[in-house]
Amino acid sequence: MEDCGHIPVWSGQRVERTNARGRHRYCEPFKAWIVVKALQPGMSTAGLAMRNQVNANQLRRWVKLHHQGAGSQAAAKLLPVTLASRGVVVPTTSRVQGSAVEIELAGVTVRIRDDVALATLRTVLMAVRGMAP
Repeated sequence: MEDCGHIPVWSGQRVERTNARGRHRYCEPFKAWIVVKALQPGMSTAGLAMRNQVNANQLRRWVKLHHQGAGSQAAAKLLPVTLASRGVVVPTTSRVQGSAVEIELAGVTVRIRDDVALATLRTVLMAVRGMAP
């Protein structure tokens, strides 16, 4: 394939080993690099795979696994909620000193603290949802 300069090519070792059936085990630094390049806007996944001697379906699978891994690392944590609308504050079961997250939805500011009861959070979120236009 002619080098057009638009698609990057890995310069290091790609394959860790090849088994008896001809299947490759790719080096982790190469896989990480090619996934990052595949996620760049406008990058052709098929072209990138071809230039780096990887099957395009394999590269798509690595990208999919990357997205799944990113989602599993950010585990959801339930936090206490204080709803403030037009000067009305709905207090949570306890006041906690520390960090809080504020979310503005439908003209309402929702402050979420780190020890919310699930039932309280559900009630507040349903109330905010009912207020949305």
